[in-house]
Amino acid sequence: NGYTSGGFGPSNVIDKFPFASDTNASDVGDLTSGKYRTAGQSSSTHGYVSGGSGPSPSINEIEKFPFAADAGSSDVGDLTGGRYGPIGQSSTVSGYTSGGNAGPPSFANSNVIDKFPFSSDASASDVGDLSVARYNGSGQSSTVSGYTSGGFGPSFSNVIDKLKVKQRLLNKVER
Repeated sequence: NGYTSGGFGPSNVIDKFPFASDTNASDVGDLTSGKYRTAGQSSSTHGYVSGGSGPSPSINEIEKFPFAADAGSSDVGDLTGGRYGPIGQSSTVSGYTSGGNAGPPSFANSNVIDKFPFSSDASASDVGDLSVARYNGSGQSSTVSGYTSGGFGPSFSNVIDKLKVKQRLLNKVER
């Protein structure tokens, strides 16, 4: 199945759609609050939503929802700081939230790479920096690396950062 969560409005809906057939999504649960401009990550058993905007201009929450049952999310930890428009990546054991924007009053773009474990409900730790501070980019994950591509800050960015994951730990950022 594929999942979407939140959205402009802000929305708190978690939708699920099957990969096996061409059909519309169905509402299967709710986030703890309405939010948009979030990052998404996934383990083999849960979907995660981190950061975003909604009840406040920049959110630091990490939420998870189960794939095994149609259910809402629960707040399982915090990012190192509130950010909207962060970029998400996943390894087999951890979620990563890269970049974002702090919102008012500074509206500072972030280069922070946060990491949180899938094995327990815990807050994130700062494990590295992007080469360019930015938000609203795209995140990609391979079996050994995470990528942050594009985004905005201070202008449109064409940079692709590679987050090398060695022995299941973030080692460094390459450009």
